[in-house]
Amino acid sequence: MNEYIKGITGLTTIYSNYGYISYKYNHDIYFKIAKLTYEKFLNEEFQYIFEPYYDVLNVFPNLDIPGIDLSLKQEVYYRSNITPVFVSERITPKNRVNLQEELKEQNMDFYHPFLLLLDSKRTYGGDKLSLKSDAFYEKQVSGFKKTTDLYKNIPLILKQLAARSDVLIEDIEVTKHNRETLIKNYLFLYQSVSKYYDQKSKGSRGRKRKEVASVVLLEINNQYKHGVITIDEAVKKSGLGSKETYYRRLREIAKKEE
Repeated sequence: MNEYIKGITGLTTIYSNYGYISYKYNHDIYFKIAKLTYEKFLNEEFQYIFEPYYDVLNVFPNLDIPGIDLSLKQEVYYRSNITPVFVSERITPKNRVNLQEELKEQNMDFYHPFLLLLDSKRTYGGDKLSLKSDAFYEKQVSGFKKTTDLYKNIPLILKQLAARSDVLIEDIEVTKHNRETLIKNYLFLYQSVSKYYDQKSKGSRGRKRKEVASVVLLEINNQYKHGVITIDEAVKKSGLGSKETYYRRLREIAKKEE
């Protein structure tokens, strides 16, 4: 085994920092796909520690982390005394003339590859990965509060799942055992209702027919049938306004599926 992929142990750590390798799903949702830790030791040696989140990577099978063989399914990957490919290809090399410009953007007065990449204001064109801090994700999910508007609830919950936040979904605790399934389910719901949410967010008014995605209405009705919510709560969640309209829409869906 090459020395640079072995972890360094038994040395005194003088500096440590971490961030999250993040996949930009769209303009508003970022998924943590791995934790990346940087450690520097008293003798000037250093290492990078990659800890992939396979419960997310399994949802996006085409994603990879440059320089890391994820097919090995290791819990931890080390890169010792070398700047890993994931970091080096996203920052300005030390000998470039325009390095000072990037340092200024990051409010830095010295060259440090890890810190230069963490929450960088620059966009790498090779893929949709970046390195984000806790502060970035705290801002992403700050003020999270479930609403009765199902169109708003689904993207809010998906952002929580993407950020690996501690959250209850319909009284279900998110764990390492169910996170992958929940992400898949909410991605499907998000994709199914996004066009309806876009229409509503434009502020349309009037007595127009209230549109509800079939997959959403069937999920609400499934919760009602299994006693998770009452019929009044089901009608409220659907936003249809009355039991008559609620049942009529269900009949319309059933007729289409015949």
